[in-house]
Amino acid sequence: MKIILMLGAIGLLLCGCSQEEEVKLSSDSKDKTHLITQAENIDKSSYAGLEDVFLDTKHLYTQKDNKLTLFIFGKNNCPYCDKLKDDIKANSTLKSMLQEHFLPYYINVSYNKKHILSIGEDTQEANTPELMELYVKSPMRPTPSLIFINAQGKSIYELPGYLPPETMQKLLAYMASGEWKGKSEEEIATHINGALL
Repeated sequence: MKIILMLGAIGLLLCGCSQEEEVKLSSDSKDKTHLITQAENIDKSSYAGLEDVFLDTKHLYTQKDNKLTLFIFGKNNCPYCDKLKDDIKANSTLKSMLQEHFLPYYINVSYNKKHILSIGEDTQEANTPELMELYVKSPMRPTPSLIFINAQGKSIYELPGYLPPETMQKLLAYMASGEWKGKSEEEIATHINGALL
């Protein structure tokens, strides 16, 4: 009797493992393309409502249309990052200054995304942590961090933290004016900290 029950159980197992119910993983290139696109766009929700201001971070340019590059490093659940984005949404002057004079990128460090960094004619790949390591020099790497970058890919000025809209406008106007050209990073920081902030 035990043998009959055992054979019956084995028979049920074999019937349950039928080839017809096989689960297949799709190798369809359409599915792969969708997944790649989804991964590349994961950070776009970070600046929802500001897609007309911030550029796609897949390809980062340090020189284009005679505009200065601005990297804003932010992250999820950062109240001051959210406040900065809300200020930009609510302030048409800030919005237009960013659009007209800068190549603004909001880089969300909560995600690890591959970026193509174009410095003049040279391009290199860098993921999000590498970009932050390269450009954010403040020891604690706070968010938001605003980094103004010249055409050669060098940092001109780094602002760790949040600025109220009026002060942000002054900073953007100074950087857009080009008054900083020919000055060292220290001279630029001294001028900004003394005259604007």
